[in-house]
Amino acid sequence: MTEQTTPSAFKQEWEAKKLLKRAKKKAKHQLEKQGFGRKEASKQVNTAINRIASNKPIKRAAGRGG
Repeated sequence: MTEQTTPSAFKQEWEAKKLLKRAKKKAKHQLEKQGFGRKEASKQVNTAINRIASNKPIKRAAGRGG
């Protein structure tokens, strides 16, 4: 069976995806202005989005002085 969503839920999901896409594009352009390459900037943006989505703390390297 297919799950049907209400039109308002579809619209909200579409708008959320649109906002995310716009924010990612803006962040990527800002990193490119700071001197990062195109692929490197998009990789960093995607990493940040995944880190936010996973809701886990940032892992820090275990080393001296830390």
